[in-house]
Amino acid sequence: MLPGPARAYPLGLLPGLQLWSVKDALAADQAGTLQKIGAMGYREVELYELPRSPGEFKQQCADAGLAIIGGHFYLQSLKDRKTIDTALQLGMRNIIVVFPTLKSLADRDISAMSVRELEPLYEKITVDDYQWNAAQFNRYGALLKREGLQLGYHNHAIDLKRFGHRSALDVLIAATDPDLVVFEMDCGHVIHAGADPIAYLRKYPKRIQLLHLKDLVPGFHISASIDTEEKDTNAELGMGVIDWRKLFQVAAQGHIKHYFVEHEGTMAHPPLVAVANSLKFLATL
Repeated sequence: MLPGPARAYPLGLLPGLQLWSVKDALAADQAGTLQKIGAMGYREVELYELPRSPGEFKQQCADAGLAIIGGHFYLQSLKDRKTIDTALQLGMRNIIVVFPTLKSLADRDISAMSVRELEPLYEKITVDDYQWNAAQFNRYGALLKREGLQLGYHNHAIDLKRFGHRSALDVLIAATDPDLVVFEMDCGHVIHAGADPIAYLRKYPKRIQLLHLKDLVPGFHISASIDTEEKDTNAELGMGVIDWRKLFQVAAQGHIKHYFVEHEGTMAHPPLVAVANSLKFLATL
């Protein structure tokens, strides 16, 4: 039996899954994996890359009872009209940019670069780089709005880097137009950097409109790495360190429109079991 309707979940929202969590299963059996996700009770998905056959993928999601809400993209990919056209074909609402772009790498395809290559470069990122990113977000946000799409930004731990009394995320939020740019806060990346996602929800109740529901195991090591948190530190929801009940109480005072469970790295259970467990925990809230 499927879990109950949206009202059975926090904030009365339909539960979503970032498909990176089950990427290997999708590669092995795309249609079958989407069916399993839908049967668990997930109703929305967020993509980590565009599918090779958008029409087929969209139909498979529809058959599984899944709505494609948005996807993750590098800033440079927005220069390609095909990216926007494919997003529209899939019925996306949100285009979410991941990772800041160093001005010195603005003309390079960083999607082809490994984290090992990017890490030392991002150690040198400056507040000027973030101000430049904000300007790009405003520009592309206006372009996407004309297409009926919303631009957003998804933080990693690097985006909690401090520049004086402000974090890089503070800089981005202050320098972007609220009508053009929203933010998807990854709770796991925030705590991995030693910051507090609940405090950010209180500080920016209107700007943070999407959440990545990610938790870390007790005893994880704080790091402001550009990469995701250490691959062995993820925890299924309810098994980590975040007080989700309190977080959603604060989030209820804001403007959260969607949230997505996301797991990375080795979990306590195989991916499909782990995301099912996290969804069951959400239903208890």
